[in-house]
Amino acid sequence: MVTIDCHLHVTEVPEHAPEWWVREMYAPWGWEVGSVDGPAIVEHLDATGLDVGMIQGGDIRRTTHHPEHPHDRRVLVPNDYVARQVAKSGGRLYGVAAMDPLRDIPAAVLELERCVKELDFRLLKLVPTYHHYNPKDRRLDPLYEKCLELDLPVMIHTGWTATINSAMEFQDPIQLDDIGRRYRDLKVIVAHLGYPWVDEGVAVVAKHPNFYAEMAGWTAWGPEILAGALSKLKELGAIDRVVFGSDNTDARDLYRDARRIAASQGTEITDEEMAGIMGGTAAELFGISA
Repeated sequence: MVTIDCHLHVTEVPEHAPEWWVREMYAPWGWEVGSVDGPAIVEHLDATGLDVGMIQGGDIRRTTHHPEHPHDRRVLVPNDYVARQVAKSGGRLYGVAAMDPLRDIPAAVLELERCVKELDFRLLKLVPTYHHYNPKDRRLDPLYEKCLELDLPVMIHTGWTATINSAMEFQDPIQLDDIGRRYRDLKVIVAHLGYPWVDEGVAVVAKHPNFYAEMAGWTAWGPEILAGALSKLKELGAIDRVVFGSDNTDARDLYRDARRIAASQGTEITDEEMAGIMGGTAAELFGISA
């Protein structure tokens, strides 16, 4: 069975993002994060025992601001850069389309179609908290409808981020409920499962059979919280809709310890369920074969 990390970032600093922006993003943990390109991601996959990675860039130019760096707003990792990293990965990497839809909705729809039809990207990533919009904003409907037309899943960032200029009012995963009610066939991945609004994230995933949970970056929060989330997802019949994402971290111990904790509390995450989390579900979702 193929194993898949569906949440990985590529960024070259300072070409794609200012150093101050990267420092601010990872300041709470004191992490020193520099440039990460496709070959570095492949090395990460090898080191963590995974087969395939989904890599994403992004465009946060419109809303990036720091009072001490008023003219240093360029946070842009183009889709074509992502495609070049995919092309030299020997089949280990797949692309994730990313853009700022509110810069130009019709252009965003065309770019999404290009990424899928010409670049073979397998997923759309939206980041409402960074772009300052509600994910249920009706202006985004053409993008959601294009995803349906292309049979393309959409991953939507939910939950907290250390980026000061992010808008916390757009972080609660409950805001995705409206999308699930209006687009019952749209495949939605709830990125980060909305931490710290984890119960809300679990609830919205369990409610909508086309929603998926992903807990990238949870190495920062520890296995107890992950064990609780997995147990609740299993209790509510949604454990088969969990996909693995690391956010460029080594999460092997996190999931192993979470399984042990869940079992000690009366919830067994079976080997079959773990196989689904680690790649089986994502392989079907993204059309990736072994």
